[in-house]
Amino acid sequence: MLLKMLAFFAATSWVGWLLLIMSLQTKRETRQRSETENTRATGTIVDYARGERRNGRRGVHVYWKPVVEFTADGRKYRAEYPNQMDRERFPAGTEVDVLYCVSDPLRFHLAQDPVFVDSGRSAMRFSLILIATCAALTLLLAVLVGGLRLDFTGLWYRVQRLFHSR
Repeated sequence: MLLKMLAFFAATSWVGWLLLIMSLQTKRETRQRSETENTRATGTIVDYARGERRNGRRGVHVYWKPVVEFTADGRKYRAEYPNQMDRERFPAGTEVDVLYCVSDPLRFHLAQDPVFVDSGRSAMRFSLILIATCAALTLLLAVLVGGLRLDFTGLWYRVQRLFHSR
């Protein structure tokens, strides 16, 4: 029983570490995009493009990507945004802040995009909480059930000696 619980906490902790790595990767990619896509323009969501993705047995998942129109360096651009967005929160006709790359204005992101604004912070927080919870529960389980003795007297003695020797 104890071994199964420890294995469960260890597996859950690994999921937390995997989420942490993924969220750090997302944060790095977002930072790189914000360094290259840093010229601001005002754009308008003119329409939404419909996309579909198969979900195995559950059928088809329908998503919507905004089509954004904006002016950069005197030229008008109209492009489909790569991320899906909520059509009710950002209906067609909504003005948005577009941050684009000067050398290639079709490489852009929307300042209001929740994915870009969050940039993996929520996943990072969740993964750190998951890792800390699993570590605490594993330690508690080992102390209560496994009979692990926490004896910090040797460490405490070394710390005291370190500070009192000066």
